[in-house]
Amino acid sequence: MSRALDESTIAALEAGNPQAAYDSISSVLISPPPSGRLEIEILGKGIPLPEGTYVLQDGISVGVSKLGLVQAFLIARNILQDHILDGSSSSSSPQTDDGTLFAATAVILLMDPEFLTAANTRKRLIQKQLLDDNQMAWTVLTKEKAFLDSLLTSRLHRHTKSPTLWNHRRWMVGHYSSRGLMVDVVGDIKNVVSVAGERHPRNYYAWCHARYLAGILGREDSDYENLVMVIKRWCCEHHNDISGWSFLYYLLDNLGRSRQNTHIISSRFSEVLNYAASCRLTNESVWVFLRTLAASGRVGKKELEQFTALGAQFPEPPFEGSTTNQSVLRSAMDWYETYRRNS
Repeated sequence: MSRALDESTIAALEAGNPQAAYDSISSVLISPPPSGRLEIEILGKGIPLPEGTYVLQDGISVGVSKLGLVQAFLIARNILQDHILDGSSSSSSPQTDDGTLFAATAVILLMDPEFLTAANTRKRLIQKQLLDDNQMAWTVLTKEKAFLDSLLTSRLHRHTKSPTLWNHRRWMVGHYSSRGLMVDVVGDIKNVVSVAGERHPRNYYAWCHARYLAGILGREDSDYENLVMVIKRWCCEHHNDISGWSFLYYLLDNLGRSRQNTHIISSRFSEVLNYAASCRLTNESVWVFLRTLAASGRVGKKELEQFTALGAQFPEPPFEGSTTNQSVLRSAMDWYETYRRNS
């Protein structure tokens, strides 16, 4: 796709006020609301704003002018480049203050979530603040978390599936853990990962981050079963998303390493199976989950009999339908029979 700008866009950029756009947009990004996350949306030409207005805000909902963001990005990039050049020159060169850099990198990452230099600059600034005053660790990390989560959960084009942003969040969560600060694993997965997974279906990077967070929680934690229920509910609401089902299997497989959790796995398996049967789901995602868990050896005898009984009903109700649907279901049963025998 061409990156060339049309004449009207070039004229609008030249006629605008980049510094005013930068000041307006950056001030919103560096001042998170009490609730933490912002709901950011980029406003294109279809939503014209009054002259000199670059941001519309109503509570946590923020609309940013696309043209204004491009203008602000040019200012922010120059600030970052000047900072890098100052750092490579003599020590007598004036250094950009930390607040200015946080504002500039925030604008850059809103414009381009894969701008690795901006993300790494924020890491260095945070590390510097933590060294200067370790007592402020919670405040510093929480503010960065609010900014990141705003980008990762908003309805933006690339941010919800940005490897740079998810890796930056993992780095930040690591600092929480290393300083003994509490990480709300269930809350983060429910309110950040799941939302990002909804904004961008089959979100590989989001669910990889969920695995990392679940590792912090540990399967012996009292909240682990609660997390399983949260993810099972999400998967049933988004039954075409294979990434969500894969993460649910990951959680149940971890639980299955302890024999005392067999009844929990069997219950969740039975709930999903009944849900798939009652809704007549024939998409491949849910049946890949069911066949894999059934063949894992972690499901009770009663639930396995229920699963195989459904296979014997083809092509009878509740699964009568197109040839394609029949093929998905039959393939799941054949796969189960093959790998159950091998295991």
